[in-house]
Amino acid sequence: MRNKLYKKLSLLCLSVMLAVAVFPPNILVYGASGNGTSIYEDVREVTDRSVVLTRGNYLNYGTVTLTQIDIMKIRITGDTAAHRVCDKLGLGLYLEQSSDGDNYTNYRYWKFSKENDSFFWKGLELIVPRGYWYRLAGGHVAIVGDDGESTSTLTKGLYVH
Repeated sequence: MRNKLYKKLSLLCLSVMLAVAVFPPNILVYGASGNGTSIYEDVREVTDRSVVLTRGNYLNYGTVTLTQIDIMKIRITGDTAAHRVCDKLGLGLYLEQSSDGDNYTNYRYWKFSKENDSFFWKGLELIVPRGYWYRLAGGHVAIVGDDGESTSTLTKGLYVH
Protein backbone atom coordinates (compact mmCIF):
# COMPACT_ATOMS: atom_id res chain seq x y z
CA MET A 1 0.00 0.00 0.00
CA ARG A 2 2.74 2.40 1.00
CA ASN A 3 4.82 1.60 -2.11
CA LYS A 4 1.87 2.44 -4.38
CA LEU A 5 1.50 5.83 -2.68
CA TYR A 6 5.21 6.59 -3.10
CA LYS A 7 5.10 5.51 -6.76
CA LYS A 8 2.10 7.77 -7.43
CA LEU A 9 3.74 10.69 -5.63
CA SER A 10 7.01 10.14 -7.51
CA LEU A 11 5.14 9.97 -10.81
CA LEU A 12 3.27 13.20 -9.99
CA CYS A 13 6.50 15.00 -9.02
CA LEU A 14 8.22 13.78 -12.17
CA SER A 15 5.26 14.95 -14.30
CA VAL A 16 5.34 18.41 -12.71
CA MET A 17 9.11 18.73 -13.22
CA LEU A 18 8.76 17.65 -16.85
CA ALA A 19 5.93 20.12 -17.44
CA VAL A 20 7.99 22.96 -15.94
CA ALA A 21 10.98 21.98 -18.07
CA VAL A 22 8.94 21.86 -21.29
CA PHE A 23 6.67 24.85 -20.51
CA PRO A 24 8.68 27.18 -18.26
CA PRO A 25 6.69 29.65 -16.19
CA ASN A 26 6.70 33.30 -17.21
CA ILE A 27 9.35 34.58 -14.79
CA LEU A 28 11.00 37.95 -15.26
CA VAL A 29 14.52 38.51 -14.00
CA TYR A 30 15.20 42.01 -12.71
CA GLY A 31 18.48 43.74 -13.31
CA ALA A 32 20.05 40.95 -15.38
CA SER A 33 21.52 43.48 -17.80
CA GLY A 34 23.97 44.63 -15.13
CA ASN A 35 23.29 48.35 -15.61
CA GLY A 36 20.55 48.71 -13.00
CA THR A 37 17.75 48.40 -15.56
CA SER A 38 15.56 45.41 -16.22
CA ILE A 39 16.25 43.62 -19.50
CA TYR A 40 12.48 43.40 -20.04
CA GLU A 41 10.49 46.51 -20.90
CA ASP A 42 7.22 44.85 -19.87
CA VAL A 43 8.17 44.51 -16.19
CA ARG A 44 5.39 45.94 -14.05
CA GLU A 45 7.02 46.00 -10.59
CA VAL A 46 10.47 46.45 -9.10
CA THR A 47 11.40 46.39 -5.43
CA ASP A 48 14.38 46.64 -3.11
CA ARG A 49 14.81 45.76 0.56
CA SER A 50 17.75 46.72 2.73
CA VAL A 51 18.11 44.61 5.86
CA VAL A 52 20.58 45.81 8.44
CA LEU A 53 23.05 42.92 8.42
CA THR A 54 24.46 43.47 11.87
CA ARG A 55 21.64 43.69 14.34
CA GLY A 56 21.24 47.36 15.02
CA ASN A 57 19.86 48.82 18.18
CA TYR A 58 16.81 50.24 16.43
CA LEU A 59 16.52 49.82 12.64
CA ASN A 60 15.56 46.42 11.21
CA TYR A 61 14.96 47.01 7.47
CA GLY A 62 13.62 49.37 4.81
CA THR A 63 11.75 48.50 1.62
CA VAL A 64 10.66 50.43 -1.50
CA THR A 65 8.47 49.20 -4.36
CA LEU A 66 7.63 50.82 -7.71
CA THR A 67 4.67 49.36 -9.62
CA GLN A 68 3.06 50.36 -12.93
CA ILE A 69 -0.70 49.98 -12.43
CA ASP A 70 -1.99 51.64 -15.61
CA ILE A 71 -0.74 53.26 -18.82
CA MET A 72 0.50 56.43 -17.12
CA LYS A 73 -0.11 55.53 -13.48
CA ILE A 74 2.44 54.18 -11.01
CA ARG A 75 2.30 53.27 -7.33
CA ILE A 76 5.24 53.88 -5.05
CA THR A 77 5.44 52.40 -1.58
CA GLY A 78 8.01 52.37 1.15
CA ASP A 79 8.30 51.12 4.68
CA THR A 80 10.66 51.40 7.62
CA ALA A 81 10.74 48.75 10.34
CA ALA A 82 12.49 48.86 13.69
CA HIS A 83 13.33 46.25 16.31
CA ARG A 84 11.55 48.29 18.98
CA VAL A 85 9.28 51.30 19.39
CA CYS A 86 11.25 54.39 18.37
CA ASP A 87 10.73 58.08 19.05
CA LYS A 88 10.64 58.72 15.31
CA LEU A 89 10.65 56.65 12.11
CA GLY A 90 11.49 58.43 8.88
CA LEU A 91 10.90 57.52 5.26
CA GLY A 92 12.11 59.44 2.22
CA LEU A 93 10.88 58.41 -1.25
CA TYR A 94 12.86 59.72 -4.22
CA LEU A 95 11.43 59.06 -7.69
CA GLU A 96 14.02 59.33 -10.46
CA GLN A 97 13.45 59.54 -14.24
CA SER A 98 15.58 58.57 -17.25
CA SER A 99 15.08 58.69 -21.00
CA ASP A 100 17.67 55.98 -21.72
CA GLY A 101 17.51 53.73 -18.63
CA ASP A 102 21.07 54.59 -17.59
CA ASN A 103 21.27 58.25 -16.57
CA TYR A 104 18.67 59.10 -13.93
CA THR A 105 17.76 62.52 -12.58
CA ASN A 106 15.58 63.45 -9.62
CA TYR A 107 11.93 63.70 -10.69
CA ARG A 108 10.04 64.15 -7.38
CA TYR A 109 10.56 63.38 -3.72
CA TRP A 110 8.54 63.06 -0.51
CA LYS A 111 9.52 62.87 3.15
CA PHE A 112 7.34 61.30 5.83
CA SER A 113 7.72 60.52 9.51
CA LYS A 114 5.85 58.81 12.31
CA GLU A 115 6.38 59.05 16.04
CA ASN A 116 6.32 56.39 18.76
CA ASP A 117 6.04 53.30 16.60
CA SER A 118 8.11 50.37 15.31
CA PHE A 119 6.72 50.17 11.75
CA PHE A 120 5.80 52.83 9.21
CA TRP A 121 4.40 52.34 5.68
CA LYS A 122 3.44 54.92 3.07
CA GLY A 123 2.11 54.55 -0.47
CA LEU A 124 1.30 57.01 -3.26
CA GLU A 125 -0.26 56.72 -6.71
CA LEU A 126 1.04 59.12 -9.37
CA ILE A 127 0.43 59.98 -12.98
CA VAL A 128 3.74 60.21 -14.85
CA PRO A 129 4.70 60.82 -18.50
CA ARG A 130 4.98 57.74 -20.70
CA GLY A 131 8.13 56.70 -22.53
CA TYR A 132 10.53 57.08 -19.62
CA TRP A 133 12.35 54.80 -17.21
CA TYR A 134 11.68 55.34 -13.52
CA ARG A 135 13.34 54.03 -10.38
CA LEU A 136 12.66 54.62 -6.70
CA ALA A 137 15.19 55.33 -3.99
CA GLY A 138 14.38 55.25 -0.31
CA GLY A 139 15.91 56.61 2.85
CA HIS A 140 14.91 54.86 6.09
CA VAL A 141 15.65 56.22 9.58
CA ALA A 142 14.91 55.09 13.14
CA ILE A 143 15.61 57.56 15.97
CA VAL A 144 15.54 57.06 19.73
CA GLY A 145 16.48 60.11 21.78
CA ASP A 146 19.61 61.64 20.25
CA ASP A 147 20.69 58.34 18.67
CA GLY A 148 19.60 56.90 15.33
CA GLU A 149 20.29 54.46 12.51
CA SER A 150 19.62 54.65 8.78
CA THR A 151 19.76 52.61 5.60
CA SER A 152 18.95 53.25 1.94
CA THR A 153 17.24 51.34 -0.87
CA LEU A 154 17.19 51.66 -4.68
CA THR A 155 15.05 49.72 -7.18
CA LYS A 156 16.02 48.74 -10.70
CA GLY A 157 14.57 50.71 -13.60
CA LEU A 158 10.94 50.34 -14.69
CA TYR A 159 9.88 51.44 -18.20
CA VAL A 160 6.48 53.18 -18.27
CA HIS A 161 4.91 52.84 -21.72
